[in-house]
Amino acid sequence: MEQTHLTRPLRPAARRFTRAAAIMITSLLAATVGLLTACGSSSSSSPAGSPRAGGTLTVLWPADPIDLSTDDGFGLQMISGSIERLAVYDALVALTPADGLQYRLATSLGSTDNLTWTLRLHDRLVFSDGTPLDAAAVRDNWNLLADPSRKSRSAAVAQRIASLTVVDPVTLRITLKAPDAQFPRLVAQTPLTFIGSPTALRAKGAGFKTAPVGAGAFTVREWLRNDHVTLARNPRSSAHANVDTIVVKTVPDETQRYNTLLAGGADVAFSANLRTGITAAKAGLINQQTFSDGGLNLLFNVTAAPFDDLRARQAVAYALDPKALNAALFDGTAKVPTSFLREDSPLHSSVPVPGPDAARAQALFDELARAGKPVSFTIVTPLNFSNVAEWVQSRLAGFHNVRVKVDAMAQTLPVLTGAFQATLTGTPRFVDPYPQLALNLATGGPSNYGKFSDPALDAALRDGQQSTDDGARTRAYEAAQRVIAAKVPLAGPLYRLPSQYLHGKSTFADGNLPIINDGVLDITRLSKAG
Repeated sequence: MEQTHLTRPLRPAARRFTRAAAIMITSLLAATVGLLTACGSSSSSSPAGSPRAGGTLTVLWPADPIDLSTDDGFGLQMISGSIERLAVYDALVALTPADGLQYRLATSLGSTDNLTWTLRLHDRLVFSDGTPLDAAAVRDNWNLLADPSRKSRSAAVAQRIASLTVVDPVTLRITLKAPDAQFPRLVAQTPLTFIGSPTALRAKGAGFKTAPVGAGAFTVREWLRNDHVTLARNPRSSAHANVDTIVVKTVPDETQRYNTLLAGGADVAFSANLRTGITAAKAGLINQQTFSDGGLNLLFNVTAAPFDDLRARQAVAYALDPKALNAALFDGTAKVPTSFLREDSPLHSSVPVPGPDAARAQALFDELARAGKPVSFTIVTPLNFSNVAEWVQSRLAGFHNVRVKVDAMAQTLPVLTGAFQATLTGTPRFVDPYPQLALNLATGGPSNYGKFSDPALDAALRDGQQSTDDGARTRAYEAAQRVIAAKVPLAGPLYRLPSQYLHGKSTFADGNLPIINDGVLDITRLSKAG
């Protein structure tokens, strides 16, 4: 896989930048919004003109992040809060949509034995409060993540590290507890890539979640809960930004978000709804749409009835027909996968996802009813996918001995961390299976909300992690997919979930928008047309 390094022109130190205190946010766009790889787009844009320096960029998003700390339990992934974190912290390293490594604040992360790694940083990096972003700052951040007393959602990831040694101001030696051939990808896709000012982390405590201090191109000027986050250019940052101010507005309603964009109330809007993308293209807007591995899934909680019984999971999976869903909701425009990994993935293998089988589904529903276990459950769904949840409900209404309710909400994560039966989610989604499959489906994974556990899957995922050979990794993930198909921790993917960024044809100067990993918009590098 390729590696890229971003040129980062350094700026002289400036006087301290003052930010207004932000307000605590308690909601999160759960279990996922749109996803992305280098599979192409439904429509692409050409440069609209020379870039215009300065001004304000307005982005419409479905939900607020729960906070903007360096540890949100996720990393640089397509979830609420990612674009704001990227603006505030930048990243040590990121993945490209083609699964390459893009070094940003770091210049390299290498090893000769996969156990001891060396991280090298750009020289003269500084946080917005004047604290140096050096090897000691990275060490302090990772030690905080690993500290059991903080009960970090990413503690298990940071606790894979045995020791951290500062070699010099820009060099950190990392010794892992066990070899990891894909450690740079772990950093790129987890909170390890976000580094906050140790000075601010110590001084602010819990207040850091809403008043973060990073070394990215922007700082948080204002945060009005469930309304907007305003980001102002950071004069201390080495990262170049083309706009002075970014406003990320929270608009949970899909129709309202689209209509606001159409009326000129924003520059770009995110949507994971294929129907919205179709409407936007017909209206003459640009719909930059790309896809990743995985897709939209119906995730089961395997520790709660009825899905603690494999037969119930199989019955629902066999009852669903993704092609019928595609025809009913998306006029046949969705990409319906036959396997978990895309056909053009370098790690693809032809392991089929369970296909529709109505007779087998009904036989299983009947068998469970005779055993005194008729299938009855509620689907918890983000608003973005309420139409899909209602389709599933309607589809299952055609079978006997199964009842379904739908509970649509703006933020589902608080529910998923507690009790639920099934949820529509875009996770796991990825441009590389590691570490997302492990985080979402391996035993004890921090994002394994369905609490699935299978030793054969765990072993296959470890094999994929420990190799750098595409052939060996393909075989490992083939074995993992066979376990998923047999044990059915989820039904799907129902379709490849798109990441859609909608905007006018003359809004931006650079043609296609800059995208990272599975669909994260790099708002720091957007240039509005002059």
